[in-house]
Amino acid sequence: MDSLIQQLVLLCALYGAAHGVPDQVTYTPEIVPTRIAGRITQTTVALEQPRCVFDLTEMSCVSCEVWLIVANSTGVATFNSIKNGFFNTSMFTYQNAFTGPNGFYVTVKTKRDFYRCPPTAMPGQILTLRVGSEVPCQTPNCNAPLPTGGTFRMKYVLINLNLTGANVVGETEFTDNIKLLSAPDPNNIDTFPGRRTGGMVVITTILVILLFLLLAMFAAMLAMVCCKKYEQSDFPTPLATSGSLRKYHTHNLHNKSDIITQKGKM
Repeated sequence: MDSLIQQLVLLCALYGAAHGVPDQVTYTPEIVPTRIAGRITQTTVALEQPRCVFDLTEMSCVSCEVWLIVANSTGVATFNSIKNGFFNTSMFTYQNAFTGPNGFYVTVKTKRDFYRCPPTAMPGQILTLRVGSEVPCQTPNCNAPLPTGGTFRMKYVLINLNLTGANVVGETEFTDNIKLLSAPDPNNIDTFPGRRTGGMVVITTILVILLFLLLAMFAAMLAMVCCKKYEQSDFPTPLATSGSLRKYHTHNLHNKSDIITQKGKM
């Protein structure tokens, strides 16, 4: 009985390989832990790299590449309907991902060997792949910023470039819906002065006190200057001249008492 089950499993595997069914890896891409800043922003998502995920898939394929698929709700169904055939990555670019019927695009092409389990990996090491970080977008499959506030699902796929038929040889699960942050509408921002947070009240109080102290110091300085000017007299203080003055006598007004000068005589 056990041998019969094993034969059925082997037949199913061979049947799937013959019809181009990708190897389903029991792994779901994860967003980096909460201690990392900027896990989800308005235009980016920080995923953990798929280390060790495809090590046992198509082990003989040295040219296999790992791609990231970013899809909306329509794109998930579209990819699932075409993944068993030839997958041309150049047809699923960022530029036409959400303006046409595709609903998804592929990006971040990486050699499979880059994601192999490192023999000296540090415990708890987090290797991040930032989705939406490429600015400006200069290639068809660039990792451009995602539309603000959008909802997306993501997965990794392994593609064998040597195959002319079904070339998606491995895939992970899709993530759950990832909702990006949205910028607040300027029209909805509350600018009413009566609604203030506790921090705003504290800052306003400190500024008022500082202004009051500054005005008080200015008034005190002004009063000191005015009082000092009031104490000064407009008339200068007389200089001490004791012993510095000389007595002068006009010689023609003081004659000797015993000499009388007659008129007409020399």
